[in-house]
Amino acid sequence: MTKRLPRNPLPEQFPLTAMTFKHTLKSWLVRHFMSYDGTGLIKALRAAGIKPGDTLMVHSSWLAMNGFRGKPADMVAALKQLVGPDGLLVMTSMPYHNMSSEQWLARGKPLDLKRSPSMMGMLSEVFRRSEGVLRSASPTHPLLAWGRDARTFIQGHELTEYAFGPASPFAKLLYRDAWLLCVDAPFSTITFTHFVEDRLSHTLAVPLYAPELRSGSVVELDGTRHDRAVRVLSTQANALRREGRLVARLERDGVLKYLRVGNTKLLLIRAADLAKGAEGLAATGEHFFDRPAEGVVS
Repeated sequence: MTKRLPRNPLPEQFPLTAMTFKHTLKSWLVRHFMSYDGTGLIKALRAAGIKPGDTLMVHSSWLAMNGFRGKPADMVAALKQLVGPDGLLVMTSMPYHNMSSEQWLARGKPLDLKRSPSMMGMLSEVFRRSEGVLRSASPTHPLLAWGRDARTFIQGHELTEYAFGPASPFAKLLYRDAWLLCVDAPFSTITFTHFVEDRLSHTLAVPLYAPELRSGSVVELDGTRHDRAVRVLSTQANALRREGRLVARLERDGVLKYLRVGNTKLLLIRAADLAKGAEGLAATGEHFFDRPAEGVVS
């Protein structure tokens, strides 16, 4: 039977304005024609290549009309089921938003591993609170991990000055042949890109990191507080980054997958393919970082 569009689902005392009708119609269409559940999400990502036992890092935005029939906790459960107990599910959990790590450290607030909420979206915060999830002790870029090797994965993140360096969990994403998934989130949210930048730092026209060490504090699960020396990305490098060139290269290589399930947009790529594309771009001289203008002191 063909479903009929609603004429006015609101009570008569609330007449539809053009904007209200548009919103109501979109909500109705999403609910009846563009919705999905955890099983549908797993099916779509299985078809894209993700298997039980894989490592998956997720960046997400939880949108009101994403079409998912369930709560954020239900999507977290589906993602755990996707990789299974022998796999590894990873998300970011920075305790700040809309500011740089340098600005965050300047506030002097510690990262409390138990209490500091993740400001990386609702899905990340729900994941942080879910059973079996561990959090790395980086004062600027703590990661969340669930799965068989979660403890080994996050281990030592607090001991390196470079949150994205070769001794960080970000490097392990490459060695584990991880998948990187964006759920209604843009490519720019993929923090693994900073690990790639670290590997290519010798090819940049400006320093990738600020010259001075910064200090950040971490409150451990037992309540003890430690100060950690860390490096932050330089203002010059952040200003000269041109991520669009990298995206274009990955699209040309055919390794960046754009998917859709229900009303949710998914972006999927292998960590190794991202690294290879970025290195190839730098090798040709068509870097995804500009050079500073002449006369500008770096």
